[in-house]
This record gives sequence, structure tokens and C-alpha cells, in this order.
Amino acid sequence: MKLLVKTSLYYLIVSIPILIISGFICYYFITKEVRDSNNELLTNQKTIVEQYLKNNDAVSLHLITKSKEAQIDKITNPNFKMGTKDIFSDTLILDKKENELAPNRMITAFVKIRNTNYQIKIWRSTLEFNDLIEGILYLLIFILIFLFLSSLLINFWISKTLWKPFYNTIHKLKTFRASDNHIPVFENASVNEFNELNNSLIGMTNKMILDYNGQKKFTENASHEIQTPLAVIKSKVDLLIQSENLKENDVELIVAIDDACSKLIRLNKSLLLLTKIENRQFKTIEKVSFEKIIDDSLVLFEEHIKANKIEVIKNIEDDFFVNMNPDLGLVLINNLLQNAIRHNIEGGSIILFIQKNKFIICNSGKEEPLNMASLYERFQKKSASNQSIGLGLAIGKEIVEISGLLLKYKFINSNHRFTLTIKKTDFQQF
Repeated sequence: MKLLVKTSLYYLIVSIPILIISGFICYYFITKEVRDSNNELLTNQKTIVEQYLKNNDAVSLHLITKSKEAQIDKITNPNFKMGTKDIFSDTLILDKKENELAPNRMITAFVKIRNTNYQIKIWRSTLEFNDLIEGILYLLIFILIFLFLSSLLINFWISKTLWKPFYNTIHKLKTFRASDNHIPVFENASVNEFNELNNSLIGMTNKMILDYNGQKKFTENASHEIQTPLAVIKSKVDLLIQSENLKENDVELIVAIDDACSKLIRLNKSLLLLTKIENRQFKTIEKVSFEKIIDDSLVLFEEHIKANKIEVIKNIEDDFFVNMNPDLGLVLINNLLQNAIRHNIEGGSIILFIQKNKFIICNSGKEEPLNMASLYERFQKKSASNQSIGLGLAIGKEIVEISGLLLKYKFINSNHRFTLTIKKTDFQQF
């Protein structure tokens, strides 16, 4: 979820209780204002009625009582004690038009005119509180919808204008490669925080390029310096093995040294290859045919397959094409095939299955699944073979990552299966 959308969602969630509390406050103040207004009007009306009684204006009194909004009664009880305060109350009076009881505000007052006590009741229709609550509720719902739509429009506008430099910076970082030796150029923004971010990123990318070049130079120099003495040692050992004056024990020691030297050479080459892959030094991209690569790899490992009496079954429905570096494609298939041969059993099988959108290599082997937690870790040997250096699957995983592929492992029906597919982008997933 984007930052702006999440921020708007939080604002919307917080605004709901605020609107509810505001609704109660509005209801309280509106009802209080209506009640005070009615009380004031009823008090004025009572004062007018008192004036009519004092003036003995029978016509006006008759009109008021006939309007069914006032009631004037003489108090004949001689023990009645006159109250000092007017009494306000809410009551229900039948509305003949609607034929239902309607809320009214009423004042009850006692006055003494020329030694005669009167009870005056005056009422007037007021707001129905249910209608008032309903109106406030509809108003709050309207405000909530309006806030939601407004936040969407504001987010869209902010994303297109205010946050545009930020998204441009993100795009530049996604395409940045230290191997290109090019510091990305970020556009100036009107927001100070974005400019500070861009300045920090410029310093960081510059440091990454310097570190990358230093690491690359060190790797190349170290590889060259190590490879040269190893080659010399290897050649001297080969010459020593051919000597006629060696004892049997000496020959065994020299052969062990030769094996260790050969393994060290392979290890050096593998680590150098792994470093180059991680540093994205393989830039050539072309459409690679996996069927052709597999045929080439099978020719390369033909002697090993025959020596172990392994049956190779090819099931090709359609060729699997991938846009990647062809050299890395060959290394990937070689590592998977070598892994299937090395961890197989004598008289076992390797099944190669190629479809338009996937490649599967399935081999017999140990009757137990591999450890998924350490499957692609470096120097994790899956067999006791002296030829294995534990980097094959680690190299394959790195190749898969930079080539936009997915490599999955499953143990099915006593067979070890690796499946290679093209990774779906966010756009393709939808």
C-alpha cells in the first residue's frame, strides 16, 4: 500500500469517531438552542396573555384560546398557593392534520389579576428529535463520503505533483547499476526533504561505484595472482608424477596434492564466476534456446553419464526460450546437470522435460529430500564426493536471480526435481 493511500486511510479512520462526537455535540447545541428559543417565545406569549387579562380584552383572549395553542383557567380553590416560577415542559399533543401525537413545548404559569388567580398554559410545536437525529446522521454520512472522495482526489493530485520527484528518484535507483560507473542525476525538487534525500543518494551511489570498482579490481588481481602459482604447482606436480624414481607412498602423496590443487583451481574459478555474477558483469543479453544448451551439456558430460550407467530421458514438448546471457545459461544447465549426475546412483536416471514456459530436471538419488534451509547456501555439499566444492547450486541461484527466472526444488516419488520458470513481474501477475 502506498504511503499516501495509507495516510488517507488513517485520516479516514480517525475522522469517523471525530464525526460521531461532532454529531452528538451538534445535536446537543441544536436542541438546546431550539429549546431556549421556544422558551423565550412562550414567555413572550405568556406576557401578552397577562396583558390581555389585565386589560380585560375578552376578544383577544377568545382568539388565543380558540387557536388551540393556549388554555386559560380560573383557579377556584381558595387554598391554592401561587407559585413564583414558570414551569416549562415537553408534552405530546394530537396533530389533527397528521392525526398523530406531535412534540410540543409548553409553559405553565400562574398569575393573579384583580384578586383572581389564573392558570395559563401555552404551547407551540417543536422539532421532532427523531427527525433531527436522522438529519444529522445523513449529514455526517454525506460529510464522510465527501471526505473520502476528496482524499482520493487530493492523493491523486499529490502523487502527480508533490511526490513526482520522489517517484523519479525511485525509478533512477531501480535502474542504477554500480557496474555502469554512472552516478544517477536526480532532479531538483521544491521540497527540502526530497533534495536532502537526493544528495544523500548521490553520495551513497558514488561510494558504491568506488567500492564496486575496488572490489572488481581486487577480485581480478587476486584471481590472476592465485591462478598463476596454482597452474605452476599443477604442472610441476604432473611432471613429478611422471618421475620413475618415486616410491608408492610418494606417488599417493603427490596424487593427493594434485587432487587438492585441482580442487583449489576449480574453487578459485567458481568464486571468481560467482563474484562476476553478483557484480552484474555479464551484460550481453540474447534469446537463449534451452534445448540447444541441454544438447551441448549432454555431450560434455557424456563420459560421466556412461561411467555411472545413468539413463537420460528427454521429453521435449516445445523449446524453452529465455532472454539472458548465453554463457550464464550454459553454466546454469551445466551445474544442474552435473548436480544430477554427481548425486545420482549407479544405474539411476535423469529426466529432462522441456515445455514452452518451463524446464524440469529430475534425477534419482538418496531416498530423502534435500535440506531446503541450506540448499542454495555456499559450500553446502550435498554428497561426499571429493569433486564437489559446494558452489554449484549457489552459482545457479545467482544466475537465476539476475536472469529473471525462478528455481524451485521438490522431492517427489523418490526423485529430486528442479523446476526452472520465468519469474512473473507485478504487471504480469495482474
